Amino acid sequence: MVEGGEKEEIEGTELPQKEEISFSDQSQSYCVCFVSMVDSTETTLSFNDQPDKIRRYYSIFINTVSAMVRNFDAKVIKNTGTSLVYYFPKTSSSHDTLSAFKDVIECGISMIAADKVINMKLKEEGLPPMHYKISADYGRVEVARSLSSPDTDDLFGSTMNICAKINSMATPTGMVIGGDLYSIVKKFSSSFSSLFGRYNNPGSGSRYQFKKIGEYSISRGFKYQYPVYSVSLDEAKGHIALDVEKRILQIQPQQKKFSSHATFNTHASIMLVDDEPDILLTYKMYLNNAGYNVNAFTDPIEALTHFANADPNTYNLVLMDIRMPNLNGLQLYYRLKSINPNIKILFVSALDAAQEMVSVLPGIGIDDIIRKPVDNDQFLSKVKAAFKQK
Repeated sequence: MVEGGEKEEIEGTELPQKEEISFSDQSQSYCVCFVSMVDSTETTLSFNDQPDKIRRYYSIFINTVSAMVRNFDAKVIKNTGTSLVYYFPKTSSSHDTLSAFKDVIECGISMIAADKVINMKLKEEGLPPMHYKISADYGRVEVARSLSSPDTDDLFGSTMNICAKINSMATPTGMVIGGDLYSIVKKFSSSFSSLFGRYNNPGSGSRYQFKKIGEYSISRGFKYQYPVYSVSLDEAKGHIALDVEKRILQIQPQQKKFSSHATFNTHASIMLVDDEPDILLTYKMYLNNAGYNVNAFTDPIEALTHFANADPNTYNLVLMDIRMPNLNGLQLYYRLKSINPNIKILFVSALDAAQEMVSVLPGIGIDDIIRKPVDNDQFLSKVKAAFKQK
């Protein structure tokens, strides 16, 4: 029995009572994020007690966004089934905060781009569409561990509470950030432009657009109106349009426009992306010798910009590495699919992540992942099979 709330007695022996949570002695400052499903209760009620559909509906959401979070070096704190809570350890003052804060914004933008991909996956499995909201903020938190999850940090404090509250202010499949995080983005604005400038026209500045959308009332000894900002791609400055369906519909099949430096066979045109020049040259040689037309890129951002500006019918297949700087293969996958949902993609990688990728990426199976190192016959066999599937 518990005595005075401090000890318990078991068979005549007094033992210290274990606390459910224990806090660390020091506070930390982190960027924290929430991503929550929109109207999930109403949607799942329509399943009429079909547990398999309910499980799959939530699994697709949680597993997909969790994989994206991990790709930006963030850590999942918890999931509630309808939402995921995560934070970015490198936004602590003891780390390189500039690149870490860039990852916070880029992770949210990538989740926005993934909306089309997630809904493709849902449609494949006969499930209704889904939308979600993303919120992020920065500030001091208290770090704790619990008995039920001793290996996972949990975060408490006003920063967590505010981030959860402002989530409702985001539009469906949109992102908002709190004023404290915005002040950091604004402080680093010139450096952000250099980090993100490779997407932009020369001198155009950051490709992200931050717009004040409202205020959230909080009390800090007095009533305070805390500003909230939306985050989006600035299409006037960036090369990547979000309303790509309109763009695609405007281009008729007979109006194909190919790049001036290459002549494409529309039935065998490949984009190749790998940040290692020697490997890229080897793959391009394999493909050229087999009669394929290839455009090769060592920079995934340059590849994405080229793909976004090209006719959607230019390429039939994209082969790319997973581990690349600035934009990794999973991030690039979501961006390419948001531009052309029908593009066939193969991954070439030494990473042992095949099962995870198959579970969260629609249209990707085990046969769509080529493990490094590869030889000529294996490589061309996979490519040939991919063209047969189209």
